[in-house]
Amino acid sequence: MQPSGPTGPGGRDHFVYTLKVGEVYQDTVAISNLGSETATFAIYATDAQNTSDGSFSLMREEESPTDVGSWVELGATQWTVEPGTRVDIPFAVTVPADVAPGDHVGAIVAQKIDDPDNPNDGIGFDVRVRVGARLYVRVDGPVNPSLAIDDFAVSYSAPGTPFSGADARVTYTITNTGDIRLSPVAKLGISGAFGLGEERLPDRQIPELLPGGSVEISEIVHDVKPYIRITADLDISSAETAVSANSSLTQWAIPVLAVGALVLIVVGFLGWRIVRRRRASV
Repeated sequence: MQPSGPTGPGGRDHFVYTLKVGEVYQDTVAISNLGSETATFAIYATDAQNTSDGSFSLMREEESPTDVGSWVELGATQWTVEPGTRVDIPFAVTVPADVAPGDHVGAIVAQKIDDPDNPNDGIGFDVRVRVGARLYVRVDGPVNPSLAIDDFAVSYSAPGTPFSGADARVTYTITNTGDIRLSPVAKLGISGAFGLGEERLPDRQIPELLPGGSVEISEIVHDVKPYIRITADLDISSAETAVSANSSLTQWAIPVLAVGALVLIVVGFLGWRIVRRRRASV
């Protein structure tokens, strides 16, 4: 499944358009049967979304699209393709008059239809084979790119001494709260009191987030020393749009054995001073 044209596929990876409200754009999608048997495909357009790990995902075929998938009118909704051949199907994208500016993302999908005359024997699985060509439509007009950090948390159990380290688990959710797709970079650092023992993780490239999409991230920072408290600093930025978000979280990280030993020393010293004073006063 790939973009095509009058002379066949021309090297485009996706359908990418910038259109105005009310505009109609015509294009062609190609379906190639790379198998050794004749195959029949259902052809339809649908909307895209992000999964919790940031992956690009499509709505199920029984779900009705409400965004860009509903703007597509296909020249065919079912096609049978002989092995080793390609068919080109024309389609049109019509941008509604009341749609908001920004990115609207979906795909044109070909889903293989099983042959009802050749059912599988025995126990079967509901396996749906479908491929799609991504469809990115940016509706012209003022846009508002924005990112947000949610559920920022640090899980850390301080070891007994300040010379030992332990793993700190940092979790957070990044949400694209704007109206265009973004591919931000996350920078995470952890340090103790007064910046002691600072550890910075390599920059993490976040998968492309569609408008309204989120990704849940979990990071492990090794050998974090319990320098009284730990501070986690998180910065998210998207260079192509100069949009950013940041958050900081501080929690106590006290080495219990070291503190207990210090308390014993202090108590012992005070006791020795009291005894010494009493002896001096006799």
